[in-house]
Amino acid sequence: MKHLALALVLATPLLAGAAPAAPRAAAAPARIQTVTVTMKDRKFHPQVIRLNRDQLTRIVLVNRDMSGHNFSAKGFFSRADVRDEGAGSQAIREGIVTVRSESTRSFLVTPRARGPFNLTSSVALDVASGMQGQILVY
Repeated sequence: MKHLALALVLATPLLAGAAPAAPRAAAAPARIQTVTVTMKDRKFHPQVIRLNRDQLTRIVLVNRDMSGHNFSAKGFFSRADVRDEGAGSQAIREGIVTVRSESTRSFLVTPRARGPFNLTSSVALDVASGMQGQILVY
């Protein structure tokens, strides 16, 4: 009985000071990284696009030329989750996003595989001019 009384006396300050558990905060929404790629003078600017695997990213394609271009990265798109933001769902599934002259298109992407992926424009004059780049996923 003495031991029980002693245990209660020692535990009372601990119990009295214990505060109720704070409610858990809701999980913060995923931060969206934005990468802008400008198409100008039959080049991608930047030519190397660096992304993190599993990071939600908005890619904004800005065409500053008087002719249309496209953003073709079939290997990249086949290993990513993509959500259309006006870029054309079917085109994205095929790995190509067409950007008309002096216009902007964007889409959300979550890369699922690491690696280097080729980036080109499949428009005839763009290919001849060397309009190409690389997407690096870390």
